[in-house]
Amino acid sequence: MLSASFHLYWPLALVVFANVLYNLSAKSIPRDCSPWTVLVVTYLTASFLSFISYFLFEKDRDFLASLAHTNWTGFALGLSMVGLEVGYIFMYRTGWKISVASLLVNVLLAVLLLFIGLVFYREHLNMRQLAGICLCLLGSFLIMQE
Repeated sequence: MLSASFHLYWPLALVVFANVLYNLSAKSIPRDCSPWTVLVVTYLTASFLSFISYFLFEKDRDFLASLAHTNWTGFALGLSMVGLEVGYIFMYRTGWKISVASLLVNVLLAVLLLFIGLVFYREHLNMRQLAGICLCLLGSFLIMQE
């Protein structure tokens, strides 16, 4: 039987691995290749893997019935994914360093999501978290100084 910590941390490890692969891939796209061509290949690959994974890992394999339960979130995720891909590709093409771009994006994202959590999800903020936000913002400022 797998431990509770495995169930807690394998998604974290997957996200970290996928983010490293993602940023290395986005940084390595040839300059003479259209970002839109890369995105077509990206989403065809993602669609194929998602479709196969559905049938490998879902107990209820009635895809059309499952499709009936979807809502706006699938479209919003698609829109956000294209924004992320295009944003990173152009960040790297305009000269952002791989060591800085993702770090800065993730710090700013964490701060924004923290405030969204406070306002819309009624999450709470303690003094330690507030100090962490201040350190993240200070760190972001220092990272941007060259």
